[in-house]
Amino acid sequence: SSGINAEYGVVVGKRFANLKDMLSVPTALLFPGKDAVDCSNVSPGTYDQIICLDGTWPQARRLYQKNPLLQSLPKVMLSSTRKSVYLIHTQPTVHHLSTLESVARAIEEMERLDGLEDKLIAPLKEMVRTQFKYGACAHSTQQEARVIRKQEIKNGEKNLTVAPKICDFNYDTF
Repeated sequence: SSGINAEYGVVVGKRFANLKDMLSVPTALLFPGKDAVDCSNVSPGTYDQIICLDGTWPQARRLYQKNPLLQSLPKVMLSSTRKSVYLIHTQPTVHHLSTLESVARAIEEMERLDGLEDKLIAPLKEMVRTQFKYGACAHSTQQEARVIRKQEIKNGEKNLTVAPKICDFNYDTF
C-alpha cells in the first residue's frame, strides 16, 4: 500500500499503482549512474519534482531494478565531497549521505537556492548533537572499518572491530 502526504509531497510504500500518474510532470530520479547528470549541472526549473528512493543501497537498487518506470526517468546525482552530518549512523564511505541530506543538497544545487540544505538539515544536525550530549558516539564509515579490520588481522588480533566508534568526538564544534 502507498500513501501520499500532499502537504509535503512524500509518497510512502513499496508498490505504487499510481506512479505513472505521479510522473505527469517533469520528474528526475536522484540515483547515481553513468547516465546521471550532476545536480549542479541541471538548470533551475528543469524538473517539477525529484524522486529519491529511501532505504539501504541494496533496497534502493532493487526498487530501481524492478521498476521500468523508474528506469525510464532522467537521473540526477550528487558529486559533492561534503561529509554527512549524520555521524551516529555508519555510512559506507565518508561521502555517503542520509536521504534527507541528499534531497536537500539536490534541491539546493538544481534550483540554485544557496543555504537551503543547511536549513533543511538543521533538525537532523540538532538531533545528532543532542544524541552526542547523551553519550552517543560518532561512527566511522564501513570503508574505515575495513582498513581497521585489515590492520587488526595483520596484527593477529582475535576480536575484530565491527564498526569503530569515535567517542572522543567534540559535539560542541559540530
